[in-house]
Amino acid sequence: MRVIFVRSNPVDPDSRVEKEVNSLIKAGHDVEILAWDRSSKYIIKDSQLNLEFGNVKIHRFGIPASYGGGVQKNFWPLFQFQIRVFNWLIKNKHRYDVIHACDFDTAFISNIVSRTVKKKLVYDIFDYYVDSFNVPQKLKKYIVYQDHAIINKADAVIICTDKRQEQIKGTSPKRLAVIHNTPARIEHGFQLNLETNITKIVYVGILGEGRFIREIVEIVKKNPQYEFHVGGFGEYENYLEKVALEFSNIIFYGKLPYHKTLELESSCDIMTAIYDPSVPNHYFAAPNKFYEGLMLGKPLIMAKNTGMDAIIEKNGFGEVIDYNQESLEKALMKLVERKKEWGEASTQMKNLYRDKYSWDEMEVRLINIYRNI
Repeated sequence: MRVIFVRSNPVDPDSRVEKEVNSLIKAGHDVEILAWDRSSKYIIKDSQLNLEFGNVKIHRFGIPASYGGGVQKNFWPLFQFQIRVFNWLIKNKHRYDVIHACDFDTAFISNIVSRTVKKKLVYDIFDYYVDSFNVPQKLKKYIVYQDHAIINKADAVIICTDKRQEQIKGTSPKRLAVIHNTPARIEHGFQLNLETNITKIVYVGILGEGRFIREIVEIVKKNPQYEFHVGGFGEYENYLEKVALEFSNIIFYGKLPYHKTLELESSCDIMTAIYDPSVPNHYFAAPNKFYEGLMLGKPLIMAKNTGMDAIIEKNGFGEVIDYNQESLEKALMKLVERKKEWGEASTQMKNLYRDKYSWDEMEVRLINIYRNI
């Protein structure tokens, strides 16, 4: 089949999109991507995304907007993005058979187009919209109504954990698949040549509020026995560049391709996947870092009442904290004290990844969706 993915970020990188696209190419499908570049202003730029099983055309729309700005701040840019997506999909309707829409902010317009031009629609819910983003109260009921209507009309719906079925309660998808956001296994991960006598904390991802990045920086600044290796993109980039120049045990890498992210995480000691439990969606979250930690066998720090924290606590795969800096500091000390246990825990984590969450299994589920539609 010919598939067009639609995503409201630049896919530069986007690990879940890249994994799914790569798996579909491997299965013989032709794939292109529509994406939103919020950092520049231009009509459209075409380039290629180089993946393991082939190169994919990616068409980016340059519409300046902020990350994490919510619907109110980004209403006009989001509206412009919808119009450009609509126009491209209508103009190029003979280039695709399936629209693979990622989240409600692309599914709304994709649903309209798919029904207009008689194309299949796969609705991939990375994050349930009203629980994840700053949506004005007046709009919430309307968005939930529209979201549920799309779920019911789509040819297939994808969610990223079994727990997320609670979020879409009351809907009746034609086909529903759970595809965990787990990384593809790396058989021979390259190890970076880092200092071995220092405990290395690592985070690579969106650099913004609510992920405890500043809190980790404050702890590491006053504790030379730690290093903080941090990469990604977002509103904290300038802040991290400055603090990394001031403190030698804070190392900022900027934006990293996914294989480099895994190399860095594999070379460090402790991973963090800390999200604000007051955000409803975080209770249902399936953080990339959780799955990456399992695959790499690295102890994780997570906040209580956020997705997958019970697995960490039950199995002793790291520490679960209250959502404050003091609790984080205590958790780091506890993990260092338990260093002798890391080897055994690492083996158990890798086994759990292999038995329950491997991308090989997720790939089969994805390919079956396309086979069935």
